[in-house]
Amino acid sequence: MLKKLRTRLSQSLEDLDDERVTQRFSDFGAQAIADAPTRTPILLAGEIQGLQVVPRAGSPSLEVTIGDGSGRAIAVFTGRRRLGGVDCGRRVVVQGVARRERGRLMILNPAYTIVE
Repeated sequence: MLKKLRTRLSQSLEDLDDERVTQRFSDFGAQAIADAPTRTPILLAGEIQGLQVVPRAGSPSLEVTIGDGSGRAIAVFTGRRRLGGVDCGRRVVVQGVARRERGRLMILNPAYTIVE
């Protein structure tokens, strides 16, 4: 018990936050972002860590950064500047087909459910 406490005390705040988020999403049956395959349907669950509107092919796209403690993925909603209820800190489950783009895991126009 004392060894476990010492280990927790020596962890960084980022490691502790990753562990907290991982535990929050363990019951959803989702894949860990770090282990998510590309070009196959996947289900990811995580906490929204960032929102950004970027131009893609001449129209705005909302990029939502989702983290689950193991890694981060970007959900891209083309033609959107905002999605109701999608805000930083909210928990969300997304489902779609992922790909790698510039070293990031991206899901284009996924189905999503706000959990919290």
